Amino acid sequence: MKQEKVKNLSIKLFLGFLVIIGAISCSSNNKTQENKDTVNKKNLAVNTEAYRLMQQKCFICHMEKPNPDKKTSMIAPPMMRVQEHYKPAHQTKEEFVKAVVSFVSNPNENDVLMPGAVRKFNLMPNLGYSKEDIQLIAETLYDADFGNMPKMKMNLSDSLKLNNGKKWKLNKESIAAINGVIEKLNNFQSDKVADYNQLGKEIFDGAKTVLLDTRYKGEILNQVHFFFGSIEGDIHALEASSSVDEGKKLIENLKKQFAEFNNYFE
Repeated sequence: MKQEKVKNLSIKLFLGFLVIIGAISCSSNNKTQENKDTVNKKNLAVNTEAYRLMQQKCFICHMEKPNPDKKTSMIAPPMMRVQEHYKPAHQTKEEFVKAVVSFVSNPNENDVLMPGAVRKFNLMPNLGYSKEDIQLIAETLYDADFGNMPKMKMNLSDSLKLNNGKKWKLNKESIAAINGVIEKLNNFQSDKVADYNQLGKEIFDGAKTVLLDTRYKGEILNQVHFFFGSIEGDIHALEASSSVDEGKKLIENLKKQFAEFNNYFE
């Protein structure tokens, strides 16, 4: 009889122990989930605040996405296009954010990634925003999903035209820069993806010097812009290529496209 009472008592104590352990575990899980929720809310708050900063400090000049109805009133490129230009040139979020923060803090032609926009809208001024605000904006710009919109790629054959049947005359510096690009394309050989990415950057830098040349105005500037606008997508794709095979295809495309240059410019 005593043994049975002891046995029953032991069972009750064991069950009580399980209840206590369960309560502790449940409490711990609740706290863990509560912590996760806090982190999520915190991140959401940061993202919301950053997007609000973008609205307040960027959308006053840059519209969020291209809008054909407002094309004539644009005073800066849309933020969606800024993202499209910076991501291929800076493949990690850290590099992207660093580049955006650096440029917005100190706008200068050496670091320009949108030379066509600079010729159209001029170089953006230093607005004096704090680096903390610019950092948040840059992080949000990297993560932002602006939806699907066609890329503004010009059609080379539809856009370019001769100057009354003659080639457009460029200055010797521009011709030297383009010949340098063509030489690099023709002589390039590598089995390293990083070299293809670097070649893309070098081609872009060569093209940029021509687009930023303030001696070109009017229709000749339009023709230069048409040419580089038609190949810009392939240049940025080469900067961001993730395989040697992809890089080779892009180089072949660019060789063909740059061969057209001498048909319209001299």
